[in-house]
Amino acid sequence: MARQRWSYQRAGGLAGVALLGAGGALLGLLLVMPGEALGQEGGRIEGRVTSTNNGEPLPGANVVAQGSDEGTATGAEGTFSIENVAPGQYTLKASFIGFQAEVREVTVASGETTQVRFALRPSVANLEETVVVGYTEKSRRELTSSVETVDEEDLADITANDATSLLQGKSAGLYVTTGSGDPGARPSIRVRGTGSITAGADPLYVVDGTIAGGVLPDPSDIESVTVLKDAAASALYGSRAANGVILINTKQGQRSSETKVSVEVKTGFGEITTGNFDVMDGTQLQNLHDQMGGPYEEADINQDTDWVDLAFESAMTNSVDASVNGGSENTSFYLSGNVYREEGTLIEDDLTRFGGRINVSHTINDAFTVDARVNGRYTDQNGNPTGAVYEAYTNLPWDDPYAEDGSLRTGNENGWIGRDNTNFLYPLQYNRSLSRQYDLNGTLELDYSVRPWLSFSTTNQVTLQRDDSESYRDRRTSAGADNDGEVTNFSAESSTLLSSNQFDLDRSFGDHNTGAVLGFEYESSHFSNFTTEGGGVFPGLYILDVAAEPVNNSGSETKSVFVGGFSQFSYNYEQTYFATASFRRDGSSRFGENNRYGNFWSVSGSWAMASESFLADQEWLNEMKLRVSYGETGNAQIGNFASRPIYDFGQPYNGQTGSRPTNLGNPNLTWEVAKKTNIGLDLNAFDRIDLTIDLYRRINEDLLQNVPQPALTGFSSQIQNIGKVRNRGLEVSLSTVNLQNELRWTTDFNIGFNDNEVLNLAGGEPINTGNQRIEEGEDLRTWYLREWVGVDSETGKPLWEQEITDENGNVTGTERTSNYNDANRQKVGSATPDFTGGFRNRLEYKGFTLSAFFNFVYGNDVYHSARELFDSDGGYLTYNYMELEEDWSRWEEPGDDATHPKPVPGGNNNSNSPSSRYLEDGSYLRLKSARLSYEIPSAWSNRLNLGSARVYASGENLVTFTDFSGMDPEVGLGGTAGTKYPISRRVTFGVSLNF
Repeated sequence: MARQRWSYQRAGGLAGVALLGAGGALLGLLLVMPGEALGQEGGRIEGRVTSTNNGEPLPGANVVAQGSDEGTATGAEGTFSIENVAPGQYTLKASFIGFQAEVREVTVASGETTQVRFALRPSVANLEETVVVGYTEKSRRELTSSVETVDEEDLADITANDATSLLQGKSAGLYVTTGSGDPGARPSIRVRGTGSITAGADPLYVVDGTIAGGVLPDPSDIESVTVLKDAAASALYGSRAANGVILINTKQGQRSSETKVSVEVKTGFGEITTGNFDVMDGTQLQNLHDQMGGPYEEADINQDTDWVDLAFESAMTNSVDASVNGGSENTSFYLSGNVYREEGTLIEDDLTRFGGRINVSHTINDAFTVDARVNGRYTDQNGNPTGAVYEAYTNLPWDDPYAEDGSLRTGNENGWIGRDNTNFLYPLQYNRSLSRQYDLNGTLELDYSVRPWLSFSTTNQVTLQRDDSESYRDRRTSAGADNDGEVTNFSAESSTLLSSNQFDLDRSFGDHNTGAVLGFEYESSHFSNFTTEGGGVFPGLYILDVAAEPVNNSGSETKSVFVGGFSQFSYNYEQTYFATASFRRDGSSRFGENNRYGNFWSVSGSWAMASESFLADQEWLNEMKLRVSYGETGNAQIGNFASRPIYDFGQPYNGQTGSRPTNLGNPNLTWEVAKKTNIGLDLNAFDRIDLTIDLYRRINEDLLQNVPQPALTGFSSQIQNIGKVRNRGLEVSLSTVNLQNELRWTTDFNIGFNDNEVLNLAGGEPINTGNQRIEEGEDLRTWYLREWVGVDSETGKPLWEQEITDENGNVTGTERTSNYNDANRQKVGSATPDFTGGFRNRLEYKGFTLSAFFNFVYGNDVYHSARELFDSDGGYLTYNYMELEEDWSRWEEPGDDATHPKPVPGGNNNSNSPSSRYLEDGSYLRLKSARLSYEIPSAWSNRLNLGSARVYASGENLVTFTDFSGMDPEVGLGGTAGTKYPISRRVTFGVSLNF
């Protein structure tokens, strides 16, 4: 490539921005060699410049020797060459707009070619970076809303079979939690808290600009994930955006003459993590029984079975991801395929998934572009068909699972001590549980440019899903004995059709820039399922038609339709003052005939203060922007028939088909409405510090509640729009480049504070939900339990708090009581965290990259319900017990200051009944992942005809710091910790190759 001389001047105003956007990137090339000119005959320097994010080439990048204005720019494939370089030492610098420059020391020898490879990392903030927001794309500079993007590199540190698990701790205000280590378990996600009582509170998922329809991409196909938090970002999704929107962007092809192939292979080894929770061995349990007395005091039992060891095992995770990426001047394509297999740590539990994706984009002419996307996946899971998780902890170590001849015992033999008389290994020989899921999603998008400033696009999508499951219970096991052997088949099918059509306008008038979106959307969803159960199945026959007689048959079918029209107008003056307004009107078949349609809207604005003249001379300041937004969105996650009168035809009368009403319809039922306010500040300084701060308030009104009805109606309740919940909080995201030379050190940190409060309920009456209570003025997940106050040091009896009230019901004082029934329930805590977040440190040095990511949760109370069984003070003599924590003690004699009452056969005054005794601090800090990788030097990879190669080792869930006495403080949104399928601590080794 011929050398070029470059000169660079800063472009001002809109002209500079337009020039950079149209030309792609400006690169300056400096070549420095002390005392010599570069143009001498000699050696040759050649190489390539790529991005660290995805390995894609950076065409137009500058590669120069520092101190000179001579150099070259990379071509379409990111390659460059410098001819006739005099022998000697050179300091080369590669730079590209939006990326951190990189410097390399090279030695050139006469008549030889020196290979140099640059991998540029994106700047801590690139104001021209495009962000997908709603149905539009905007540069980061133009944003007036609260959004946060997590890119591919930050998602890749976790090995998971679903996309949502990758987000834990990665975005401020995004709370991700799961209550199970099962390979098929899906986490629960909340964006800025929970605002609904009975309706769903999950965010809306959008993939490549269209509503997902239930099928999310495989993790290996994801380019980035963007979380839309406030109304300004999500209002264009109207009736389904109250709980936030998560946009997933998949990898796309490159319009390049070079086709690239990428392959990543990894294998991992996992084992369960039981945290601070361990059950007793035979000796420990014997000592406890000797202390409390009872039927097993001083019993001569020599058996010591480790049931946990029998139920769980080391497990492997393997995955292979391959993709082909390329194209031509008019066409780009991305093809991928992947295989993922994860063995559960629970015996006889595993998941296998096959997936594939095709993304193709073709430009027919200057005005017409066609995009086609197809995504398919097959998932097969074998689940443990026994109660092994529960029995692994409850079964006694004194029971032997094997008979003297080595055969498995059933648990019903004479001499079996455990209360449930079960040995989960026995039915595992015969019973089985299988499930299969088929997913297919196809999207066709046509984009037509009517005029240079006006375009029309139509996106049409079909999503098909099928779920099949089979359960076999052999008649030789207790589960299948009642019906002489059982087979149950379940099948469900769903389909979604979506058509989204919109006009986009983009015009500038001098310093005035405008944009507009006008569109219409239609979505239709259909779902059906059936369950068939047959009895009298001969052992080993899993087919339903061999059943002697049907046991149970059931099925259902449902359909829903959404229609909506949406619009948005945006304006900015001199890329300094920005304003956006949006409006959407939605209709849904889910709501009452009197309220089928709703209006949703938002307004927002931002001020790019760094563009003002009074800050123009502050070279350290790259960006300082103030954002404000307000809007209303809706929540339609209520099911399809809540507004309609429903009859049950499953009640025969006098031998004839009969029906009875089961739901009192409500023709006025409509959306829950979320009113969102947001104030934000974006700051980028020294090209090393990127800070975002957001203050928000969300008030959810017209909540769906089951309101009690008079008995004369024949119904106990009716669903109505009554209730109000508020969430408000603070979010902070900070990214810094701490060191930048041969050693690069970066830090990413985010934290989200949220305060939840119920403002209004039907009639002001509280709602009791088990051990929690929903009450005005309190958190939505407030624990409502008897207050535990300790142990009577003289008697060893449990103590609770009893409130003393006057004749008007006012509390005048408290006293202690050993009578559980005299103690009254009180508000004793909340399952909602005070704050959540995560932080990552990344070190890079000469091809090595070391990263460590922590996530944390603080301020939530977890009810450890498993302790009702395993810490019952003698309440369950034929169940095992948990080991006491180091600072716990049992009462033994008068004067003991103990944490646990005296153990008594059969229990001590209901000491193990629900109370705040078992309510614990669920705060934790977890080393979620640590990863060490090495980029193979280009000189080595080139010999193997590889574009690049990377090897790595990573660990997940390595250590958790917590005071919680259970296996894991991460227990799901409900806040209750029972006998849990533990999460795995996993070590993974992998290699990534690019051809």
